[in-house]
This record gives sequence, structure tokens and C-alpha cells, in this order.
Amino acid sequence: MKYGVVIVTYNRLELLKECIENCIRQTIPFEKIIIVNNCSTDGTDEYLQQYKADMRFVISEQTENLGGAGGFRVGLELAGKEDLDWVLIIDDDAMIAEDYIQKCDRVIRRYPNVVACSGTVYTDGKIQTIHRRVIANRTLYLEKNVPLSAYERKCFRYDLATFCGLMVRADILAKIGLPKSEYFIWYDDTEFSMRLRKYGGIVNVNAAHLNHKTVLPSGEQKGFFMRMGWRTYYGHRNRLDAVKTHCSKVTQLVIYAEFMVFIVCGAGMCLIPKYHRQGKYITRMLWDAWMDGKAGRLGKNKKYVPN
Repeated sequence: MKYGVVIVTYNRLELLKECIENCIRQTIPFEKIIIVNNCSTDGTDEYLQQYKADMRFVISEQTENLGGAGGFRVGLELAGKEDLDWVLIIDDDAMIAEDYIQKCDRVIRRYPNVVACSGTVYTDGKIQTIHRRVIANRTLYLEKNVPLSAYERKCFRYDLATFCGLMVRADILAKIGLPKSEYFIWYDDTEFSMRLRKYGGIVNVNAAHLNHKTVLPSGEQKGFFMRMGWRTYYGHRNRLDAVKTHCSKVTQLVIYAEFMVFIVCGAGMCLIPKYHRQGKYITRMLWDAWMDGKAGRLGKNKKYVPN
């Protein structure tokens, strides 16, 4: 088996260094390490110069920030030009264990019909179940995290993955296509997983571990509306587009009704003096996501960009 990895990075040089080292140290070496630099301004381009003469590396420098969706599309498109059997997809903050590919390789060889697999995501030593989800109700389109009890087995099959440690069979990309770059960020991996479901879904290899070096929400930020920011616009807009593409008319109506409830709740926050300003922003952001998602207006929205 020939394995490759796609890493998308943006202004996290120190994390990228560690991420690359973990990829280099794999017990089953990568044939290709493809790095997409999303127009970083922290010296990432200078650091990556050292790898350009290394035949294992493919470095792609972007002239603008394409977001995670655009970056992964570029990376997977480059991977498709290489002689690879499987491609791992990660951000620069995903630190795979040295035997990550080895653990996945055992399952892939045992079950040749598998088209996608992943490992177990940890943050601060705890399993983060949000990265591996199932569709609990197709009509209502209810997404549910795979429970912790499933991780006690050797493997489990599921529906929806993030791009945090997802590995896909190279030949399946020609059938399902690449991530939607026009999503910019958020829900691109879920929509991609929806396409994978048509070919059997994804298998999680529980013994393959990945340390996701992200910051978990603090206790004061765990409320649904408290966590809303510029990224939320893309998550809701892209979810609407994905539901329109992959779900029935009944499911679409259910999601539309759910969306209206969110907008009404956001408007309700405006009536509370303490939350008036935040409620106004949330209501406007959700309305923009609603209108753009329904109309299919995708791509980067200048009103909602990284700070």
C-alpha cells in the first residue's frame, strides 16, 4: 500500500512543525507529504523551503486564504496526481501517533472493501466524540456523536467524519469528487462524508490515535448561542446547501423550520439588554446564512472572515 497525507496550514507554524515531524516518523512511511499553505504570514513559507528539494514532499503555496475547504480540495487534487492508494487528511494541529498508519493498514488489508477509515481523536487526553458521528434520524436529519462505549471495540462504522484524521482510498475520489472549495470553512467534511456514505461509509480504527491540539470551549462558552461567531455563518449556510443536495424535500422542510427557530431565538436575545448587541449580530448572521444557503450563494463572504 502506498500512503500519502494532505496537511492544510494557516498561521500555526509551531504546530505545523510538530505535525510534519509526526508524519515523518510513521512506522509505515508516507510516499508523499502534501502541504497546502493557505497564505500564512507567520514565516511558514520560509520554513517550508527546506522541504522543496525532498521528493517525499509536495508544497503548494496559495496566494490567498482558501479556507479549510479550499485547502483540502487543492491538496486532494494534488494527491490524485500521485501514485497513491490511500490519502490521510489532517489540519496542522492534528498530531498522529507514530503507528497511526500501521494501525489503519491492518484493518484496510483485512477488509478490502473499506473506502474510508479514521482513528480516534483525543484532546487533553480525552476522546472527542464530535469527530465521528452517525445520522440518527434521516427524516429529521439528526446527527449524533458515536458514544464512548463504541470506542471500547476494535472498530466501528459510522456516517459523518471531520477531516481530523480521515483517510480515503485514492480511487474513490474519482467517484465522489473533491471537497467543495466554495464552502470555505466548516461542514465541507460532513458534506464529503455524505458522498462517502453511498459507498459504505467510514470505519474507525480505535487503536489508531491522534492528538488534536485545539482549545476546548471554556465553561462560559458552552452555550449554543454563546459560541456563535464568524465561522458559524459558514457552518449553517453550508449545512443548508448540503441538505438541499443530499436530503429529501421533507428533510429540507424540517431543517428550514429548525433554522427559523434559531433566528427567532437570536432575535429574542435582542430584547435582553445584556445580550442586545450579541443578539443583533447573531440574528443578522443567521439571516445571511439562511438567505445565502437557500439561494446557493457560496464562497467567501467578506462580512464573515477570520479576524
